[in-house]
Amino acid sequence: MNTTLIKVVLAPLFISGCIATSGENVTLIKGPPVETVQTPYDRLVSCIAAAHPMRGVWAVGDIVDATGKFSAEYAGTGKYITQGAGDMMQTTLLQAKAETIVNRRDPRPLLAEINLGIRNPKNLMVMDYYITGSINTLDFIPGAAAEVTVAGIGPRYRQNRAVVGLDLHLTEAGTSRVLAATQISKQIYADEAGFGIGRFFGDTLVNLDISGQNREPLQLSLRAMLQFGLYEMLAQLNPELRPQCQPIVEAIEGVEDNS
Repeated sequence: MNTTLIKVVLAPLFISGCIATSGENVTLIKGPPVETVQTPYDRLVSCIAAAHPMRGVWAVGDIVDATGKFSAEYAGTGKYITQGAGDMMQTTLLQAKAETIVNRRDPRPLLAEINLGIRNPKNLMVMDYYITGSINTLDFIPGAAAEVTVAGIGPRYRQNRAVVGLDLHLTEAGTSRVLAATQISKQIYADEAGFGIGRFFGDTLVNLDISGQNREPLQLSLRAMLQFGLYEMLAQLNPELRPQCQPIVEAIEGVEDNS
């Protein structure tokens, strides 16, 4: 009985090519195709681009992860929040058709050429506006769970949430005056459902467990928050932007106008 179970468990591994000898390469699995990241707020960014409120020279400073929280998972230890929020915002500025964008994300190539004497720093463009901020909230909210078992057979369900929050500031570079600011939070939803069976076959206990998990992608949600944050700051400076773009916000589930 035990030998049969081992064969049944290991057979799919050999069929799929997951196990190979030391002198052979394991067959690589072909996954989904590469695609451009899309969020529900892409249409909102397109609306900003159509209104063209972003005149002048724009840049993005630091948008740091200030949560201080790490994750220790089977794939390794790292931070829950991406360290590339500033790059996400710079991409959003390009999508929003800012009149001119200068790259202040990594000044090292420019500084290297200036130090080598092959570039004149006076030829560099001066910023008119720049965006900074921080992701400063990551709270895990315990969720509800339920499990029913009768004679070793039964379903289970579990739900969890996390709250992510950030602050963004739009600054006038010439005076360092903060022109607009916004604070945004979003709940990240996750749930798990499963079904378990435990039975004795003679003197042998056999357990079968089937489960599935769903969770919103955290970093994709962060990109959507940055897109929405840009709109909120621009709308503070350009009130005429709200009548044009607010219907898009209201059409997105779970978003309320708190202006």
